[in-house]
Amino acid sequence: MMLAAYSLAAAPAELRIWVGIFDTATPQPPNLRLAGGGGQVEALAPLTPIRDRITDAQGRPLNHRGVFRISGLAEATSYTVLIEVAGQALPPLKTHTLPRALPRKLDGSFNILLCSCYSQPEDGAGLVGTIASQIMLRTDMTLMMGDQIYGDLPIFEDLPEDDAGVARKLARKYRRNFVDSQLGSGGLGPLLARAPYVCVADDHEYWNNYPYRQTQLPKTWTEAGRRQWAAIAKDLYEDYQLDGPAGGCKRIDIEPLSMLVVDMRSLRDDRFGLLMAPPALQQFAAWEADLQARRAAGQPAFGMLVSGQALLVEPASASKRLSEDAEMSNYAQYLDTILPALERLSAAGIPVLYVTGDVHWSRVARVRDMGSGRTTLYEVIVSPSCLIRVPGLDAAKQTLNGISGIFGTAKPWPRHGKAAPLPKRLREQGRFAPYADKGGLGPLELQGDRIAVLSLTRAGGGIDFEVSYYGISGDKALARSITTPACQMRNI
Repeated sequence: MMLAAYSLAAAPAELRIWVGIFDTATPQPPNLRLAGGGGQVEALAPLTPIRDRITDAQGRPLNHRGVFRISGLAEATSYTVLIEVAGQALPPLKTHTLPRALPRKLDGSFNILLCSCYSQPEDGAGLVGTIASQIMLRTDMTLMMGDQIYGDLPIFEDLPEDDAGVARKLARKYRRNFVDSQLGSGGLGPLLARAPYVCVADDHEYWNNYPYRQTQLPKTWTEAGRRQWAAIAKDLYEDYQLDGPAGGCKRIDIEPLSMLVVDMRSLRDDRFGLLMAPPALQQFAAWEADLQARRAAGQPAFGMLVSGQALLVEPASASKRLSEDAEMSNYAQYLDTILPALERLSAAGIPVLYVTGDVHWSRVARVRDMGSGRTTLYEVIVSPSCLIRVPGLDAAKQTLNGISGIFGTAKPWPRHGKAAPLPKRLREQGRFAPYADKGGLGPLELQGDRIAVLSLTRAGGGIDFEVSYYGISGDKALARSITTPACQMRNI
């Protein structure tokens, strides 16, 4: 029997613990308690089989998970959770509750570890986890912003015809990425163990450019194949990454910041219409309404929105949006719902920080409100943590780079692309104009495998934030941290 446990982000004064029990058909419910006592333990999601169709000879599921809440705790406090299953104990899980408010500058910062786009086959030595473990800043929370697995890789891999075969193949990728500490391989375990975390999906939780057909993926050529793959991938995404249903939102308020993590991938339609289904759309509207109400009452109000795709990019062309990657900006809901909400917040003097991954480059950019002339929208991108390898093409890039190195012009990251240009305007007749100036604030654009720490502090009635990027490389020059100057968010 193999055991694993992680801490999911929760409301202040409570812990939420994911427990996985593997390789046993008769698991006993886990016993959770706090070292030193205290707290009330309840099952949010009772121990149930992981939907990976992996069974013993009698057809009994072998792998299980449960989610447990420990309430009645102090905020911003460290705890050690002791977990035992049938007399077998996990290593003590050290974690902490979240604070109710951001600290003021003299008291430190609230630090969020950011990660996206992780290709485990390229990280067999566990370098991402090693770099993360060397970050000296305290990690208060972790955001995993999509492509935690690549369900559609290696390229040209075909999935089996039957449901069980598809589930087992995808599940092996999840197990390699999420239970790596127990398996002794590279994976996401060291990042997940660092702090309470939230995961959100992007396309590779399913397949490239989900939900659209892809030439290199035979399973997607038919509606039945796409439906089968999507349903099984959604089940496994819920079982390994979430404490609720896919396609929803996670709301975390740390005054005066209201954070909403939105899954705009799992339930998007295939007609370039909807990114969010009605339940998520209602939560998005409530998030905006709460910010507006705080501001109307004269209270500080700042928004943070997290999802799996970039906000400040041009829509993909008519051909590429089907064959390669559709952007959020290709969707009607981006234009008729998301941007208008952000514009209303901007008009009310409420800044928003948007945080994401996906694009295989990193950037910090700003957006000017054309009405007030103030910067009211920011975007922080961290991508990838470990870049996928494209057979043939990447080898050619590295060979050419080696030749260039003879003449002193080698690139430090030869397989990585450059940041896309910022759009001149978001939405015709809209309020927002992304911009790059010559000053110290940006945009900062970086290539390479990276994770980052977003640090937020109270500054008077506002919020200051900075981003520290850490290169994922054995070369110390490439692995050194790069920190942005402080960006200032203020209510107008």
